[in-house]
Amino acid sequence: MRIITWFKRKLTGRHDAMTREQANRIKRLPKEQARRELGTFLFEIGLQHATEFVKDELRRSDSPFKGVPPEVVFHEMLALTFWVMDKDVAGGEKTLAAELHDHYIRSYRTPAGSPEERTRALGEKYKRYEREWDDVTGHQDEFGLCVAQNIFGDAASQRTRERTFWIIQYAHAIADDCSPLKKMFRSKFKPEPSASGNT
Repeated sequence: MRIITWFKRKLTGRHDAMTREQANRIKRLPKEQARRELGTFLFEIGLQHATEFVKDELRRSDSPFKGVPPEVVFHEMLALTFWVMDKDVAGGEKTLAAELHDHYIRSYRTPAGSPEERTRALGEKYKRYEREWDDVTGHQDEFGLCVAQNIFGDAASQRTRERTFWIIQYAHAIADDCSPLKKMFRSKFKPEPSASGNT
């Protein structure tokens, strides 16, 4: 995502589509219903983010993401978006992932793999993302490299650092956009204490 687009989005609040009334209504719902409705909302926002990223990159004559089909970049960035959203809004408990995946599988049918296989493949990506994400130092180069390799493969490229930079920028933009939702919904999706832990 280009800095100018990111800045315009921050000024206009284009992705801040959830009103306070919507948020309060979802917060009052039972946990399962709230999960479904928030998952639907986040899926739509995720589509906007990933689509915007790919469109921005296609407009650039010198894009480091050229050389692979745009749909490859789109689907990887959408998976990254789902992971960040679940991590930030639901605390990485995979509470929202099932709803996001359900919308994804129904929206993007492919002959390559059953819904279960595709969901499993997303889960494997998330494990790699989790391994490379560094909350301690905040240094995310290995994470960006992991995502870039999912798109371009392991072959070395002079553009790898540039790709990594834009991927990290994108992940941080998603996290920033989820920040208000994190504050609103994190407590809603906390795991319930187990019965054995209360004795």
